[in-house]
Amino acid sequence: MTGTTTGKTIGATGAWTHLTASDGHRLTAYEARPVGPEKGRLLIVQEIFGINSHIRRVCDGYAEDGYHTLAPALFDRAQRGVELPYDEAGVQRGRDLMGAVSIDDALTDVAAGLAHLGGAGGAAIAGYCWGGTIAWAAASRLPVRAAVAYYGGGIGNRLDEVPRTPVLLHFGETDHAIPLTVAEAVRQRHPGAITHLYPAGHGFNCDERASYDAASAALAKRRTLGLLQAVF
Repeated sequence: MTGTTTGKTIGATGAWTHLTASDGHRLTAYEARPVGPEKGRLLIVQEIFGINSHIRRVCDGYAEDGYHTLAPALFDRAQRGVELPYDEAGVQRGRDLMGAVSIDDALTDVAAGLAHLGGAGGAAIAGYCWGGTIAWAAASRLPVRAAVAYYGGGIGNRLDEVPRTPVLLHFGETDHAIPLTVAEAVRQRHPGAITHLYPAGHGFNCDERASYDAASAALAKRRTLGLLQAVF
């Protein structure tokens, strides 16, 4: 695995880097390092919209909080350089790309990112939308220190997977894409997972969406930081 930073630095802390997965696939990733002392390491898993401006800001935000953060471009296996907008065309293209990248391939690339961040147990993982489902799968299959999933719709289809690490899940009460029965099923099958509901819809953490809910996003971030502080 390699991880050499290349290209022009973006903002105060972020830059593009390259990773090589165990099967030889080479992918890009966005990396943000804290300016001050490092509190821990965090791998961010994208939505279906690629490593777009929102995901980069998420990385930068956690870097400002003291975490060395990395977001692998998981769609590179199907199309490189994907940055989609939050409109109907973006959603459709994102769904097509999601269908072209299997969970197993995504986890292979996540594993490359974890290696870049220090290897077994060196980093936690946080995923959004599609990335939330991948974070849930990583909690049972990869050596992550903790896993956080924001509105991971596919989790309901993966309840047989048993997390081996602390898990924190964020769901919106009015999410049009994820019924509340998913959160309830997680609570019943995996009582050790911390599951929170928010008075918000799908994508409530993203300030580029109409469904953005600032209060819910802030509360979920505080809870996520609390978990990170507990495991590092």
